[in-house]
Amino acid sequence: MIDLINKHFNLTPDNLPDWLDPVVENDCAVIRSYAWTSDRCRRIRLCDLEIKDKFTAVTLVIYPEFKYETPIFGTEYLRIGGKKFFGATDFHPVRSGDEYEQKYILNYLGDMPDRDKENSKFYDLSKFFSRKFWLKKDTTDFWDEYISTTDLFLSRYKSCLFESEPIDSSMDFHIEYDRHMSANDPAHGILKSYYSQEFADNYINDFLFNENHTDD
Repeated sequence: MIDLINKHFNLTPDNLPDWLDPVVENDCAVIRSYAWTSDRCRRIRLCDLEIKDKFTAVTLVIYPEFKYETPIFGTEYLRIGGKKFFGATDFHPVRSGDEYEQKYILNYLGDMPDRDKENSKFYDLSKFFSRKFWLKKDTTDFWDEYISTTDLFLSRYKSCLFESEPIDSSMDFHIEYDRHMSANDPAHGILKSYYSQEFADNYINDFLFNENHTDD
């Protein structure tokens, strides 16, 4: 995944929280955490989690600088017990409305099929998901298809980002996004089971979605 990100963005390493090592490993699990900045991106973060012989997850989120109302890019791929495979990629809209959708979603993903689901076991699709949300589940590994699709989305996202005009501020959008996603992230239970309650709370709230605790 790092190679794919590097293909589209010039990455500058960013600091992890003081309490978080780049690799945290125990007898059952290993989690690798990365953070970067890039042109027009205030934060790019990647998590690679492996529960040995049971579960792997790769998740990437790209936040534009606060002065843009560009969607937040999100993608992840899960392997569950070597029997179930799950991939998802989207431009997460930070505002609703037809004008925003046309400008930031349809102008870049208009040729992509609309999502065929309105409900999901993993996501609250009523908020922060676009009509072009790509979602696939299968019983065979489709990593190559997932990477190809995410590569295309990343290319379109970079175009969207660099063609966006700055606004006064979009920080509130990011705070709301992080609060919503942190409250609904299924990774919390997994991290709690294989690490600790404290680690799970800190990882979700201080690394994955670190704007969710920002004061209004």
